[in-house]
Amino acid sequence: MTPGGATATGAVRTEAAAVVAEVARRLADPVAVTRITGAAVDQFPDGSTPATWHPAALNEGCPGIALLHAELGDRPSAHAYLARGAGAALPGRGGLFAGLPAVVFATRAAVTRPGDYASLLARAEPAVRAAASERAREELDRIAAGRPGTAFAAYDVVQGLTGLGRLLLGTGHAEPAVRSLIALTEPVEIDGVRVPGWWVAHAPLKNTPDRDGHFNFGLAHGIAGPLSLLAIAHRDGLRLPGQEAAIERIVAWLLEWLHEGSWPPVVTLHRQLRGPDGSARPDRPGWCYGAPGIARALQLAGLALNRPSWRETAVSVLRRALARPWDEWEMIDAGLCHGWAGMLHMTRLMAADEGAADLREAADGLARRVVGCFDPEAPFGFRYAAGAGAMVAPDRAGFLEGAAGIALALHAYANDEPARTGWDTALLLN
Repeated sequence: MTPGGATATGAVRTEAAAVVAEVARRLADPVAVTRITGAAVDQFPDGSTPATWHPAALNEGCPGIALLHAELGDRPSAHAYLARGAGAALPGRGGLFAGLPAVVFATRAAVTRPGDYASLLARAEPAVRAAASERAREELDRIAAGRPGTAFAAYDVVQGLTGLGRLLLGTGHAEPAVRSLIALTEPVEIDGVRVPGWWVAHAPLKNTPDRDGHFNFGLAHGIAGPLSLLAIAHRDGLRLPGQEAAIERIVAWLLEWLHEGSWPPVVTLHRQLRGPDGSARPDRPGWCYGAPGIARALQLAGLALNRPSWRETAVSVLRRALARPWDEWEMIDAGLCHGWAGMLHMTRLMAADEGAADLREAADGLARRVVGCFDPEAPFGFRYAAGAGAMVAPDRAGFLEGAAGIALALHAYANDEPARTGWDTALLLN
């Protein structure tokens, strides 16, 4: 550490803790928060105007804010948000970030003593398990029938079996999801050519032409998410036939497409058939898409299968991203999803698993960036932004893109210890 580094780190942690306390204060009253967020809508270039807030959503809803209060040990505030979220959660096919699975995740985080929320969990958990098993069975049936083409809603972190599998891991009920993701990695045949089984038949973005589908790299919606779950499950003791081979297949594909520390966000079927051409360019580093999120999945795979070279590659990718001028990263907000807080948390986790002092120093700098984004004039202390011609609601209170998630990352940094509630397992980072 540089001279005075310990003192500087302590000062940033003190600032971070103060910001966390202020954000938590502003998010204490769910009625007041909902008054602002409940009226928020986004407007996208295609003309759609989706509402951003739903009481039972993990991203921008009550469960995500309950996570912050649970992590801080504020039981009354966490309970107030959980009560509103549970009342709005309908049984169905939601992924980890919506409906009953989101409520179950946040409720478990809020448990501090035996018997907490036992009645709610006893009602909700069987429904979540049944929905996950049904979706796994549908995917396995599709694969067994030789029908290529999966979808985000089938397998990814946000909507699909990767997120549900992480929720169920450690409960004895994650096997169907993990088995489905193992099968997903088996090659499929399209027009007489064998390609990776995670070919997605639809386009990466809604309301855009599907053309020939795509292969997705990102942690949120791409194959890095299943890689992370397969690795975490392996380390957790869930080891099924074909699981290590599945990890190997995904890693081999990722390494094949890695170019100068970056991956493309997606490749089309035609581009996959042509093969890597070295055209990947440095992207905005982030959790959802971007090299650091993929690198964390690669690091977890290296830890699970004891592959030092994978871990070295993962850390070199992160170091390469951090070596770029940060003002050229095109960061436009502080959120977990694709902003400064996400980079802070991933850097801290990767530094801790490698004992890397340089990455810890980088985390100090990233924490300063997050703290520097605090706006006392904003109702929740931070404002959200977006590019690509979208007009978005700037005042977001929730987890992935809002103030609660930013505060969680800052709190983890200020305390310099693992999350007590395991909130970052929802991101497949742990």
